[in-house]
Amino acid sequence: MTRRRQLIWMGGAGRLTWMCGAGRLTWMGGAGRLIWMGGAVVPAFARGAALACALALAAAPALAQPPSDVRIDITSGKGHRIRIHCESLAASGDRNAGTWSAQADEVLAHDLDWSAVFTVSKSWAGGQAPADVQAVAGGKFSVNGDQVRLSGEVRDFPARRPILIKEYRAPLRDWRAMVHAFADDIVLQFTGESGVAQTRIAFIAQTGRVKELYTMDYDGARVAPMTADRSIALSPSWSPEGSLLLYTSYRSGTGPHIFVTPSGGGKTFQISGRPGLNTSACYSPDGREIACTLSMDGNSEVYVLDARGEHPQRLTTNRAIDTSPAWSPTGHEIAFTSDRTGTPQVYVMDREGGSVRRLTYEVGYTDSPAWSPKGDQIAFVSRTGAGFDIYACRPDGSGSRLVVSGGSNENPRWSPDGRHLVFASNRDGPFALYVTDLDDTPPRRLETGGLEALSPAWSPRLAGPGEAMRVTDGNSNPGGRP
Repeated sequence: MTRRRQLIWMGGAGRLTWMCGAGRLTWMGGAGRLIWMGGAVVPAFARGAALACALALAAAPALAQPPSDVRIDITSGKGHRIRIHCESLAASGDRNAGTWSAQADEVLAHDLDWSAVFTVSKSWAGGQAPADVQAVAGGKFSVNGDQVRLSGEVRDFPARRPILIKEYRAPLRDWRAMVHAFADDIVLQFTGESGVAQTRIAFIAQTGRVKELYTMDYDGARVAPMTADRSIALSPSWSPEGSLLLYTSYRSGTGPHIFVTPSGGGKTFQISGRPGLNTSACYSPDGREIACTLSMDGNSEVYVLDARGEHPQRLTTNRAIDTSPAWSPTGHEIAFTSDRTGTPQVYVMDREGGSVRRLTYEVGYTDSPAWSPKGDQIAFVSRTGAGFDIYACRPDGSGSRLVVSGGSNENPRWSPDGRHLVFASNRDGPFALYVTDLDDTPPRRLETGGLEALSPAWSPRLAGPGEAMRVTDGNSNPGGRP
């Protein structure tokens, strides 16, 4: 009797090639259903089809068992989360290793849950047994003096064959970054794309009339001030590799100017201090140019500068106010806000300022466009009686849908994998930062140490200690024989 198991492909149209022990399956195009019949299922893992192959582990029979029928249901739209069970990391070494290990357990579980890829259960939480899961994650956590080592493992369930085995080492002070690296590698193994647990978020913290620039880990840990000007900072934006932060500040005392500062701390430099407004700056995807809003010609217009702030090129030439530029991920187009039709609306133009088209018609008074790193969506806000709601649509303006409502929700910005939006909201009182996974789960609040938080900006994936911490690459090829 043959066994039939179902795999869910997360994503829309594309190409999936799966090479198994006794056959080859290639799928191209939109939604559909494929049935492959062949010999023993022993996938040769390829990151481009990571999810399908990883889930296939549960369907892979032992070598002595009869052949299986593998059914792949390919659907467009939202993907289904993979059920994964986190087991407590086995602590060893110093007497306080158990305390550190327990903290690492929670960070790993949160990272996987917040990835929007997994539904997570935890062995240390009452009543959460590994029932109906496709994989288990765990390993060993060893602390010796000021050094820590994590031997991370992910195995299929119930056979417990290895999907991912990696070892990480770091100074104890970097234990969180080490766990984030393991979580990102798990996401990579299942989806073909690294997670975002090692990213950071810049934001503006307001105390009275003072607004300062801060950064923190993507989950709200390690909140750190970047400025202490006792002035007003606005509109942070990351450079493509994450080493620099652009922002607007009144620190010069002569109006809003654009500044740049190293994201790890260091000397701040002025990018633009031209007469009038200098604001809403953002780097092009290649980091060679900066789009911004200047009013040096008497009206608020969108300009492009070089990375040093020189050679301004005016892109908009309208009597209306044009502001809030946002690059497409290709760098060929720029979304922006203009009130040229009477109320602010989101428009798109090409890199040279031509081919201007209005993006939004279904909703009124729109602002703060943000282009998804995948290029498939543009998020923006629309004014309501209570403030603003967040919408998303395709780059041609079609498919507009409400993403976040309740209270006033402002300045949406994408995560580098395009799975999440961070935004500021007053839904629970003073403005704070929230993240939506763009699905049916409610937005989660990020703790910022009690600071009133505004204008978030999500970093790209950062080249940090995570890369250096991966010291061994064990069996990361799922499927092997039991």
